[in-house]
Amino acid sequence: MKVIVLKEGVHTDLGPKGEDIFNSCKEICGTVVLLKAEKKGEENIIVDTGNLGYEEEILEALEKQGLKPEDVEWVVITHSHDDHVSNNYLFKNAKRVAGIGVLFPDKSLDAYNDIDLIKIPGIKRIKTPGHLSAHLSIVVESEGKSYVIAGDAIQEEYIKKGLFGIPINLDYIDSAKKIVDIADVIIPGHGKIIEGKDLEELKKAVYKMEE
Repeated sequence: MKVIVLKEGVHTDLGPKGEDIFNSCKEICGTVVLLKAEKKGEENIIVDTGNLGYEEEILEALEKQGLKPEDVEWVVITHSHDDHVSNNYLFKNAKRVAGIGVLFPDKSLDAYNDIDLIKIPGIKRIKTPGHLSAHLSIVVESEGKSYVIAGDAIQEEYIKKGLFGIPINLDYIDSAKKIVDIADVIIPGHGKIIEGKDLEELKKAVYKMEE
């Protein structure tokens, strides 16, 4: 299974002096990831579908992979915020899975608190509460590495500034520790892929949050 970022998540606004400030006032879209089937038994999976206004960009990126929306067998949602779920409607043929709290336009949803109740080929879902209580992250093995598609369970800039998530809580720290301990590569809900030295620095920052 190949891991492909169709849309890198953005979550920035420019302050009066041009510096980046993190809020939800302007441009905001969660990262959209394609897990592309490469061998028998695998199925095409989209993790998070992004925000309205980004449909064309996402569909163009999907087309570059030789796929159409109807070729996607699964849509998996990390959490129910608009910037991560608003394009669910594009993937009408997909089976759709979340933790709780995501309502699709056609009123259909496979939502499970018991993440072992439904099996999706090639991936593992882990509970990562903190940003939201029902937040999930997705683990997939690809090219000899463990990828974690972390949604907003990992917000690198917040962590490095000593913040604990929104709202501030210990679950966020525990979930961040779980992710950095198993990941070779982290795909966060907003911002660039985290790996190598960046991941090592992030891991130190995560554990420092408990000090």
